[in-house]
Amino acid sequence: MIDWTRVVILSGPSGVGKDTVLNAWIEADPRIMKVRTCTTRDPRGGEIAGVHYTFLTHEQFHELHAAGAFLEAMPVHDHWYATPYSQLEEIQEKGGIAVLSIDVQGAADVRERYPEVISIFILPPSFAELERRLRSRGTEDEARILRRLEVARQELSRANEYTHQVVNEQVEETVLLLRGLMP
Repeated sequence: MIDWTRVVILSGPSGVGKDTVLNAWIEADPRIMKVRTCTTRDPRGGEIAGVHYTFLTHEQFHELHAAGAFLEAMPVHDHWYATPYSQLEEIQEKGGIAVLSIDVQGAADVRERYPEVISIFILPPSFAELERRLRSRGTEDEARILRRLEVARQELSRANEYTHQVVNEQVEETVLLLRGLMP
């Protein structure tokens, strides 16, 4: 059985540094373990199936979804992403705190069903800094950047729905703040 008080939702707009912060947090606190998300998108350079994500075909994804294998499942940027219950159980069996790095839609769904989860929204120091970070990646064309910025505006407007809001200015400071929020 899942202890929902040992589940953390971590959300924030694309480019805010969620992955960087989460990886540093995992290094700083051995209890923190990232839930491996299932997705229908193709692996990006350097991503390893079964390590970074569980990559599924659309058919596999929808079969698992229909079978009730996912805590939440949402389309994001033209692909499906989901949190498998099995990952939460495995992490908690190891004594860990399960961190779900999910979008605001999935987070709202989880918080509605399990209000005892710890929810944290990562904020950029400013919108201009968020845009700078997105552009500095150099991985997307202008149309996709503009789309991500529009989605970011919508997501930022929902930050107050989370239990905690943390500004990611310096990764080390952000991790210290996150560690202070844990039971």
